[in-house]
Amino acid sequence: MNENRIEKKFVLGKFKDDFFKKFLLVNGFTKQYPDRIISSIYLDTANYDFAKDNINGVSERKKIRFRWYNNNLDDIYVEEKNKRNFNVWKNIEKISLPNNEKNLLENLKEYFHKVKFKSKNNFNYKFILRTNYKRSYWLSNNKIRATIDIDINASSLNNFSKPIYLGDTVLEFKFHPKHEKFFRDFFSKRFYNLRTQKYSKYVRSFLELENSGLNF
Repeated sequence: MNENRIEKKFVLGKFKDDFFKKFLLVNGFTKQYPDRIISSIYLDTANYDFAKDNINGVSERKKIRFRWYNNNLDDIYVEEKNKRNFNVWKNIEKISLPNNEKNLLENLKEYFHKVKFKSKNNFNYKFILRTNYKRSYWLSNNKIRATIDIDINASSLNNFSKPIYLGDTVLEFKFHPKHEKFFRDFFSKRFYNLRTQKYSKYVRSFLELENSGLNF
């Protein structure tokens, strides 16, 4: 599955999801479907090029991750997310693995190294960290989607049981490039004091874990 969109993010501290929800409701957004818990395991190159590109502000960059929802290991997806400035496109593939929480990481590694990118593995990819968070989904005029992420936490792959909580509340708008003018008009009339900003859960988690002295 391929997806092409523009992403705009707003980030506040803890317990700001009510503020974002009220803002969306007042401006015509409705809940799209029930909240979900999202879990992701991120990969990077041996030199951490994905993290460095983001930190250094490289305009064209990518991420590779495995993702699943509500702890359902029957439906795991491998995603390659590419970004050029605010434009994002994804390659997403559903995979089949043994439903085994205990051996999840080993099964993912076996899949990746034997199946995915087998013919074009130009880098020595390695598994870096895991993130979890709760996401709510919103929609306006069938043109702009919005998500609110809370309870964002990161953990070393060496120890899932001791996560670090990031303390961020993230509102993200997602829309097709053809609706960019519609979003600009919407944005200019309603966001008085907030500014879009670059935000990556992977990089935030990477830096927090590194500062905590945890090994990747």
